[in-house]
Amino acid sequence: MRTAILLLFALGMLMLNGCYYDNEEELYPNSFCDTTNVTYAVTIEPIVRTKCAIPGCHVAGGGGNGDFTVFTNVIAKVNDGRFLASVRREAGVRAMPESGPLPLCEVQKIEIWIANGALNN
Repeated sequence: MRTAILLLFALGMLMLNGCYYDNEEELYPNSFCDTTNVTYAVTIEPIVRTKCAIPGCHVAGGGGNGDFTVFTNVIAKVNDGRFLASVRREAGVRAMPESGPLPLCEVQKIEIWIANGALNN
């Protein structure tokens, strides 16, 4: 009986440690964000492709205002200021992506890319 109780206790302790979900930025607020050599093709396009140009949103026939699978459409929103304002989730602008804020590191990379001229490189 005592062995069974100890076994159940041990199993219970293991189950408590099973699933644990946290935001990396909250756990490690000073983690390194590599913002060197930010380019559209290597840095920004993957963010846009996985967070913006997704089915039903910024794709051809999607609900978003522009097809972000095409660079000229992305740069048009960058040039009018709405791209960065949406990414930063500024007041008065529709916050994007709708699924929630981008990680701070991704926002910083977008800011740097824009500050460096938003080149198609």
